[in-house]
Amino acid sequence: MSKNNIIWLATLIVGVFIIGFYVWTSDILRTSSNVFNSPEPSVSPETSVSPSLKPVVSKVPLPTGDGKTTFVGESVPWSLLLDDASCELKGELKFLNHNTYDNQDAIFIYKGIDSPARNIFWTITPQDNISVGPNIINRMPIPNGESLLGVVLPENPKSKTYDITAKIQYGRLVDANGNFVAAGGTVKLFEKQCTGKTTVVLP
Repeated sequence: MSKNNIIWLATLIVGVFIIGFYVWTSDILRTSSNVFNSPEPSVSPETSVSPSLKPVVSKVPLPTGDGKTTFVGESVPWSLLLDDASCELKGELKFLNHNTYDNQDAIFIYKGIDSPARNIFWTITPQDNISVGPNIINRMPIPNGESLLGVVLPENPKSKTYDITAKIQYGRLVDANGNFVAAGGTVKLFEKQCTGKTTVVLP
């Protein structure tokens, strides 16, 4: 191969290399330019998330199946307490021995209680050293609910049959005219005599 042909071939190779390098670098620059010039995704305050994806936390008590609102360990809003409270005792506790009894539908039912701090006052007839509970609403649901009775006999009961009756304490927001109101009144305590009775029968 002649010297001229070698020079010509070398020039051709260098030219091809330069052209290829130019094309390659121009592609890179164009790609880079597209990357840098492309708009960045923006986070707009208008972007909304479907409410179903995020649970809503609410302090408003959920309505129960009977359409009322139930609270445990907290006071009931006065707007739900515009009527008198009421309570009822029913059923029988039949003792099988000194420490065991059969509950025959004996239950304490109450309505319209405003606070878990309200007391229950029990009366035993004939009078004897019998313990009855619960004595305070405490962790029971309010304003309306029901509870089983707990009864403990004295060591030597005086009778074979006892009647248990009760009064319940409750509060209301009262205005200057003595009406129950939802706001703007004064808290006043009342006692309500329960209807009915629970009978205790000893063996």
